[in-house]
Amino acid sequence: MRIKGFGSFLNVFVRQVRTNTFSWLAFASLLAWMFGLYWSNLFFDRVVAGSFDFLQMRSLWLAAEAVALLAVLCLLGLAKGRSGSTAVAGGCTFAGTVMLLFLPADADGLRLVGILLTGFGSAVLLVGLGMKFARLGPQALLVNVALALLVASFLDSLLLILPGEVQSMAVALMPVVCIVFLVFGQRGPHDLSDVPCERDASSRSRRGFVVRVIALPLAVGLSYGLMQRLTAGSYVLTSVEANAATILSFFVSAVFIGLAALFFEPARLTKLVCFAAIPLIGIAFVMLPLFESAREAAQSICIVGFNSFYFMVWALWADGREGDALEKRFALGLFVLVAAESMGSVLGLSIIGVLGESGQALAVVSLIVVYLLLMAGIFSFSRSEGARSQQPEAFSAKREPLMPGLADRELVLEAWATRYGLSARETEVFALLAKGRNRAAISKALFVSDNTTRTHMKSIYRKLGIHSHQELIDLLEQQEGKSGE
Repeated sequence: MRIKGFGSFLNVFVRQVRTNTFSWLAFASLLAWMFGLYWSNLFFDRVVAGSFDFLQMRSLWLAAEAVALLAVLCLLGLAKGRSGSTAVAGGCTFAGTVMLLFLPADADGLRLVGILLTGFGSAVLLVGLGMKFARLGPQALLVNVALALLVASFLDSLLLILPGEVQSMAVALMPVVCIVFLVFGQRGPHDLSDVPCERDASSRSRRGFVVRVIALPLAVGLSYGLMQRLTAGSYVLTSVEANAATILSFFVSAVFIGLAALFFEPARLTKLVCFAAIPLIGIAFVMLPLFESAREAAQSICIVGFNSFYFMVWALWADGREGDALEKRFALGLFVLVAAESMGSVLGLSIIGVLGESGQALAVVSLIVVYLLLMAGIFSFSRSEGARSQQPEAFSAKREPLMPGLADRELVLEAWATRYGLSARETEVFALLAKGRNRAAISKALFVSDNTTRTHMKSIYRKLGIHSHQELIDLLEQQEGKSGE
């Protein structure tokens, strides 16, 4: 990778560390809570109700998350401010966690309510943080996720060495910590979560929208849920080594996602999703029943694969080429992924009910699932590339000299606007900034107030990952230099 590319990534990384600290710390707290309650065996004997097993409990939690995400999707246009819903979500998550960890063992009904509450609360927090990161752009999203996973792996390591009752209290308080960080983030001077997400006027890639937001999450979520159920004995591990392996998987996932951010380009990211993350899940699925003495290692590979897919597909949703509004696209994609994983677990339970414990029959089903998973990755990649080929003028334009003539200049500006998700008004401001105009001149030319121009300039700088007008000019000159090579 070019040194310039690394310098650009380093700028994005430093910017996210400085300006969105509370946001990725809030996400890390939420991830640590998920590990403690649903991804580890720390409270296995305490949280599992008598009427269903651990994987059924996890499936019910995911189903509750899916219902909450569907509600968010339906009410998205009505809920402009999320501070109230965030507080309610954190309260529900805290209350549900207390019910699961501190109620008597025979309180199955209340435990069920606790699962539903945690599903609702965690879904609202998850989609809120995801949208916040998505509005920063795909590369910044990956950086924030990598930072959160690194911190979460550290928090989970601390959680393992705490005494039993302190562990319970720490996990129960994680949603509260998440809300505290979110509140501080909203009050911080660099918080950009309230910048409006403009609708992109272009709708030239409906095929890409269907593949990235619906087809690919549906196939992988369904397959992963089915895998967990068909290999239940491998996924529900009760050793300390299993928890350590899960934490290590978080760390490796953070490194993998950080590398994806470093080498970020939409085409490369699509390849990573389809030909790295998805095959990792399939390989681990085959390894789980074969390597009985190394189940933790196989499970870790599967977790790394799914985590990498889960968050890199977020970046694909944040890539603003499709015509649908960013927030609706993100909420829909997350709903499809979570609902599919829950349905996959239920489907796996039905298959086991029909086939019984026949190892050969389950092996055949497992191979079919792996085959379909790999085919889904190949099909999604080919369809995504086909969708990109429908936009030749935008992608060829960004290789043209920056300002050789009026027609070429308009093509270049359109390409940059498409690439970075600029709104129509932001594109006008961007064109004037590219000519060297200052804020006063832009306000006069567009007949808008100085504050309006300042807001558009901040949004443009944020989307391009820069901080000043001079950096924008340098970036344009750098692109022109590369075009002339």
